[in-house]
Amino acid sequence: MKLKIGFIGFGKFSQVRKHVINEVSDVDLVGFFDPFLDDIFDIPKIESVDKIFEVSDAVIISVPPKLAPEYVRQSLLHNKKVFCEKPAAISLKDLKTIEKYLSDKDLLAYGFNHRRHPSAEKIKNLIDEGYLGNILWMRGRYGKEVDDDYVDDWRCNPELNGGGILIDQGIHMVDLMAYFSGGFDGAQAVLSNNYLRIKGVDDNAFVTLYSSKSKISASIHSTITQWRYLFSLEIFMEKGSIILNGLRTNSGRYGEEILTIKPNSKFEADMGITEIKYPENVSWKKEILTFIDSAKTGKPYPYANYKDAFETTKLMDKIYDKAIWL
Repeated sequence: MKLKIGFIGFGKFSQVRKHVINEVSDVDLVGFFDPFLDDIFDIPKIESVDKIFEVSDAVIISVPPKLAPEYVRQSLLHNKKVFCEKPAAISLKDLKTIEKYLSDKDLLAYGFNHRRHPSAEKIKNLIDEGYLGNILWMRGRYGKEVDDDYVDDWRCNPELNGGGILIDQGIHMVDLMAYFSGGFDGAQAVLSNNYLRIKGVDDNAFVTLYSSKSKISASIHSTITQWRYLFSLEIFMEKGSIILNGLRTNSGRYGEEILTIKPNSKFEADMGITEIKYPENVSWKKEILTFIDSAKTGKPYPYANYKDAFETTKLMDKIYDKAIWL
């Protein structure tokens, strides 16, 4: 029997997921619900979310984060398998509204796709194996430029997005650093909106994270005034560094995805320097095919789940709560 999947929200990310699902023979895409889209696609537009629930076994939710918890809640009430894109919510308070509807029998997956880049998986393995010892500190930069239409997007509506570029894109860097390090319990931030000048919408975020337990500290710059597309994640450890520059994305704007593993001078002669180039972004495919497998077989979803979404949302809350706005 084919697994019937419906979309709640059918923007860019849902359409990326759709291209992956099109390659799966035993899945039926029943349609999408999106009251803001009038375009004609090769799957039906369904006029109500209730109708999506009637005709589907599983749903993929890709909506502004303010709306996500309510659609997740409704999906769980209708006993649907759920895949929800990040951010999971604009606040932990909003996210926690779904907890009483979630049981161990439910499948609820979250799309933190940067974790599933092969470079990120390699980094996680190196850290877990202790290849270069313990993490000392981390530094991340993630930025882009935007056009004049950006201000009309829901991403510049703090009621729908909860903030600006930090929650929209920088959340990936926050999530990766927490994932690699084991988490943070402290945050400081300076946020500015002196370019877009929209209240509550950060166009630059300078963030410091730290763990009082592991003594790991991390800094992040998330920006829309980079004037070039850039992704850089640097992890410095007791015996050397792991540096990821560039990121394979669907836009192709972030350049080659290159991972450099460099021991420090004490260990370099024995271990050598390794450089790995990743020619393809398989993260979207890996997540959604694994979700489909879990939905069909009942096996637990092995990637980001509610607990992961909870921890990342909690950390985002801490950043915004502690932030100084310029």
